[in-house]
Amino acid sequence: MTTQNEVEGRDVMVKATNAAENLYILRDTFFPADPQEKTSKLQTQADLALKLLDSIPTDQRKSPTQRATYELLKGKILDVFPDYHKEAEDHLSKSVKLNPSLADAWLCLGNCIWKKGDLLSAKNCYSIALNKGPNKKILCQLSMLERKLAQGSDNAAQIVEESINHAKEAISLDIKDGNSWCKPSTYPLPVFIFTFS
Repeated sequence: MTTQNEVEGRDVMVKATNAAENLYILRDTFFPADPQEKTSKLQTQADLALKLLDSIPTDQRKSPTQRATYELLKGKILDVFPDYHKEAEDHLSKSVKLNPSLADAWLCLGNCIWKKGDLLSAKNCYSIALNKGPNKKILCQLSMLERKLAQGSDNAAQIVEESINHAKEAISLDIKDGNSWCKPSTYPLPVFIFTFS
C-alpha cells in the first residue's frame, strides 16, 4: 500500500523534474540585452530547483532507480551553466552507474564532459545514450560534436559525413523541431545549418 509520504515524494520528484526542464528552456530561449541578467536568473532558478529536489524525503531516494533519478536531476540542474562543473559530472556519473539505461543521464553526462574538453569521452556518452533508442536531442549533440572532432582531423570528410547523417536522422524523428535543423549555440561550437536535397 502506498503511503502519503511516498505520494508526496513522487509529487516533489515530478516538480523537480519540471523545474530542471524549465531551467533549460530558460537557458535556450532567454536572451536579455545584459548577459548577466540571464546568469542571475538561471542561478536563482537553479537554486530553487535544487532546494525543491533536496526536499524529497531521503526514504524516497533510497532505491537505485530513485537515487539514479535524483542524481540525474541534481547533475542536470548544476550543469545548466555554460562552464564545466565537476560536481555536476560527479552526480551524472553516479546516475549512469546506478541506472545505465537512463539515456537522458548519458546525454547530460556527455554535455558536461564536453565542457571540460574531453570530446572523445563525450562522444562515447552520446553513443551509449543513442544505443538506448533513437532520440533527436542525442543525435543533434552527436552531430555537433562530430563537426568539432572533424576540425583538424586526418579523416575530417568521413567524420563530417557521419555528422550529416546524424543531423538528418534527428530531423527525420521530428521534422517540425527547429533545434534539429539548427541547434542554438549553447555549447562551445559554431552553429551550422544544413540543407538537404
